[in-house]
Amino acid sequence: MTVVTPTPRRMRIPGRKRFGGIFSGDTATFVFLFGFGFLFTAFFHVDGWRPALYGSSIVDFPAVLGLLTLCCAVGWRGLLRRGFAWVEPAELTWLDFAPVDRGRVVTLRLLGAWTGVVAVTGYLAALLLAVGGAGLEQWRAAVAVVAATGVAAFATARRMSVRLDALGPLVLAVVGLGIAALGLGPATVQLVAAGVLVAALPLAFGGEPVSRAGRAALLAGWDGRVLRSVAVTFLDPMMLLPPSAPTGGLSLRRPTSLRLAWAGTLGRVRYAGAALLVGLAVVVAHIAVPTVPGAVLIGVGGYVALLPFGGGLGELWRNPGRRRWLGSTDRELVLAHGLVLGGVGLLWWTVLVAVTLAGGTSFAATAWLAVPLSVLSILRTVTRTAVDYANPGFVDTPMGPMPANLTRQLFRGLDLQLVGIVVLAAAV
Repeated sequence: MTVVTPTPRRMRIPGRKRFGGIFSGDTATFVFLFGFGFLFTAFFHVDGWRPALYGSSIVDFPAVLGLLTLCCAVGWRGLLRRGFAWVEPAELTWLDFAPVDRGRVVTLRLLGAWTGVVAVTGYLAALLLAVGGAGLEQWRAAVAVVAATGVAAFATARRMSVRLDALGPLVLAVVGLGIAALGLGPATVQLVAAGVLVAALPLAFGGEPVSRAGRAALLAGWDGRVLRSVAVTFLDPMMLLPPSAPTGGLSLRRPTSLRLAWAGTLGRVRYAGAALLVGLAVVVAHIAVPTVPGAVLIGVGGYVALLPFGGGLGELWRNPGRRRWLGSTDRELVLAHGLVLGGVGLLWWTVLVAVTLAGGTSFAATAWLAVPLSVLSILRTVTRTAVDYANPGFVDTPMGPMPANLTRQLFRGLDLQLVGIVVLAAAV
C-alpha cells in the first residue's frame, strides 16, 4: 500500500530568519535597537546640528530639496545593482524540488533592499528638514520626492537589467541640480515628483521580472555576495575592485603596460555614469551645506568616483604571475596606469567644473587640488600588497586593543587622502 503525504501549501526556507533576525532577541536585535536609538536621538539636538550644517546664514531650502532629490537618485542607482538577486547553490537546488519557488525568495530580498533604501532617504530628508526648521510646504515636497522615487526605483529594480537603467537616476540628479541652482520652490518640487511618478507607471508593466532570473544569474549574485563577505571578514577591500568587462576585438600586437591600462579603463567605462552622479552630488552638497569645505567634498567625491578605474592596476599588483607574463617593471606599470587614471581624473575634473558653473557656485582654488590628490591616493591604495595577518600589532587604546598593523594595511591610500584633504581645507 502506498502512503501519500500531503504537500504543505507554504514552507519556510530552513535557516532563514524573518526581518533579518532583528526580532530574535540576539545580537541582531541589540544592534538594531542601538542603531535606531542613536539615529533617533539626532532629532533632539537639532539646535546643535544647525550651525554645523548650515552655519549662521539663512537656510537655502531649495538647495536642501535639491540635495534630497539627488540623495533619492543615488539610492535609486544603488538599488539598480540588484545585489538582492542571489540564492545559495545548495538552497537553489533544494528549491527546484520544493513547493517554495526561487521567485518568492528573490522578491522578499527585493522588498527588503527597497525598504532599506526608502528608509535611509526618508531619514536623511527628515533630519535635514528638521535641522533647518522647514515648514509644512517643504515637508510635503520632501515626502513627495521620496515616495515618487521609491515607486520608480521599485518599478525598475523588479525587472532584469537593461541598457538604459542608469539613465533615470542620472536625469533625476540633473533635476536636483536644477532645483538647487535655480532656487525652485516646494510647488515645483512636487510637480517634479509627480512627473517621476507618471514616468514610473509604464515601467511597472512589462519586462522580465528579476524574480524569474535563471540559475546562472542567481549563482553569479551569490558569488558576488560571498566575495563581499570574505573581503569584510579578512579586512581586504581590494577584493571588491570591479573586474573589467570585455572590450571587444583581438590584437596580435605585443601587450604593453600602457595598452593594458587603457584596455582596463575601457572595460570599466560602465562606471562613468556613477562618476557623473558623484560629481553632481559634490556640487549640490556644496550649495546646500555651505559649512563643509570644498576640499572635503571634492576629495571624497573624487576618490569614490575614480576608484573603480584603478581596478586594472590592483588586479595586476595582486597577481605576480601576470606581471611576469607582461614583462614590465613595477614602476612602468604604476606610471602607465597612473597616466591613464590621471586622464580619467582630468575628464572628471572638467565635468565637475562644468557642473559647478551650471550650478552657479564656486570652489576655492586649493579645493581643486583634491582631484590629483585622489589620483595619487588611488594609486597608493591599489598597489598595496596582500594583507599580512602574521603580526597584527595590537596596541592599547582607550577603546581597547586595536590591531595597528592590520589597520595600517587597511587604510593604505586613504591615509594620504585624509592628510591631503585636511591640509587643503586648512589652506583656504
